[in-house]
Amino acid sequence: MNWDTLAPILTEIITAEIRSGNENCCQLTIFQHGKMVINISCGTDKNSLFPVFSAGKPLLAVLLLQALEQNLIALDTPIAEFWREFGTPDKRDITLEHLLSHRAGLYLLPRSTKAELANWDLMCSRVAAMTPRNIAGSICRYHPLTFAWLLGHTAELIWHKPLPQLLRERIILPLGLEHDLYTGTDESADARMVPVDDTFSPQKPSWLADMISDDALRHSCIPSFNTVASSYGLAKFYASVRGHLLKAETFDLATAKLFRHPEDVPTPGSWENFALGFVLGGPPENRRMFCGHGGAAGSEGFFMPEYDIAVGFVKNQMRVDFTTHPVRDRISAALGVPVRHW
Repeated sequence: MNWDTLAPILTEIITAEIRSGNENCCQLTIFQHGKMVINISCGTDKNSLFPVFSAGKPLLAVLLLQALEQNLIALDTPIAEFWREFGTPDKRDITLEHLLSHRAGLYLLPRSTKAELANWDLMCSRVAAMTPRNIAGSICRYHPLTFAWLLGHTAELIWHKPLPQLLRERIILPLGLEHDLYTGTDESADARMVPVDDTFSPQKPSWLADMISDDALRHSCIPSFNTVASSYGLAKFYASVRGHLLKAETFDLATAKLFRHPEDVPTPGSWENFALGFVLGGPPENRRMFCGHGGAAGSEGFFMPEYDIAVGFVKNQMRVDFTTHPVRDRISAALGVPVRHW
């Protein structure tokens, strides 16, 4: 791709969407072969941060995959070997593979207040006490919120360190992203954060805006839904997953296929196509074209192994349909790649 030619085209696409009122603030960063080739901010500056919600979930997956490649755990290891509360008859067969591929059956969040959600130990206890909705490994069902405590506390038990420390030591600091990627913000990051725009939401404040505007929740480490980042932070993370944060062979194993029961056939058109911690967002004939994750307000991050391209896109304008964002589709058309509705 000719990035010098594409840069003004991409800038105009985003600017036009903002002029039309469809978008408010956006950033787009692209890496190829480890080098940043595109870095665009429209409606804000490059120093701004955005709530990226679920686009941060692969941070948790990387921690567990790092443990896997260090032989601290195997894919078929029962979580009960580390987390004793999982030793009950209904949870003792849940393995690392099941957690990473959203097949643990623990997807329904126990009823909790915002203050309770911000209490890490309390939520770990509540999640551990849950009854699975299906037999371990039998059904793939997205774990939108519980993913943080399930994977995060497992990582803590494996590494014997708190989750915020693990994320900082093993991902954020090695990549130099301490000012661009937050799994729990501080006051300086809050001052740079672009708020969620829920103009198009039928309910105000929207659930997303209400959650991310809560200081206790935003300052907590709950990477299944409260990651805050710049597009540079997302893109640099995804540019580093293969061969840096993870060995190439580990990443290739984790994204080689959909990890699901043979009888649990993917629903046509569904975005819930999980490998191990990453969504395979490409078309059915080449699902591995995009390895990444989308976020509720339209942010997304992904790595394209065939081209060694990583993309981070962040925005703050919510849409009624969380998965469809015309600005992303127009960017994809300019890049000549399929769209992703995740």
